[in-house]
Amino acid sequence: MAILLLTLLSVLSPVQQQSTVPLAGAAMFDQGKTFEDFLATADARPEVWKANAARSKPAKELVDRLAKASGGNLRLLVVAVAACSDSVQTVPYVAALAKEAGVPLRIVDSTVGKAIMEAYRTPDGRAATATIAVLRGDRVAGAWVERPEGLQSWMIGPAQALAQSERMERKTAWYEWDRGESTMAELVSLVERLR
Repeated sequence: MAILLLTLLSVLSPVQQQSTVPLAGAAMFDQGKTFEDFLATADARPEVWKANAARSKPAKELVDRLAKASGGNLRLLVVAVAACSDSVQTVPYVAALAKEAGVPLRIVDSTVGKAIMEAYRTPDGRAATATIAVLRGDRVAGAWVERPEGLQSWMIGPAQALAQSERMERKTAWYEWDRGESTMAELVSLVERLR
C-alpha cells in the first residue's frame, strides 16, 4: 500500500526533473522581467498580485536552504500570466524567496516560455502556468509546475466532482490558508535535489 501511495504521489507531483527536450533557458531568462516590473504591469488581478507580494514572508530556514543550494549558478525562470489563478497565488511567494536568497529570477509570458511549459507538463498532461524552471548555468535542470502537490492531487482528483465555481472557491481558500508555504518548500526541495 505504501509503495502504491508513493508511486501515485510521484505521478501527481508538480515537481519534475530533467526534460529530454533541449531548452534555451538562458535566452528566455534574458527576455524576462523582474518580479517588480511584472507586478507593475500586471493587467489582471492586480490587487491580488499586490496583496500576495506584500504578505510574502519566506521562512528564514527556506531562504537559507535555497541560498546554500544555489551554488552560485542558479537562476529561476518563471512562466506566468497575470490572469492565471495559480500564478497569482504562487509567483509572489517564490519571487520573495528568490530575492531574499539572492537568486536571480525573471518572468516570461506563456508565448516566450511555451517550450518550457510543453516540456514540463502537469500530471494530467497540460502545459500550464505557473511553471518555474530551475536553471543551472544555461540549462534547464528541472521545473515546478502549476500548483503545490496536495492541491494538485485534489484538483485533478476529487475536485472534479464539484461544480467549477465551487472548485475555484475552494482552491482559492486553500491558497489563502497556505500563503505560499507549500510552493516555496517544494521548490527549495527541488533545487536541493538538482544540485
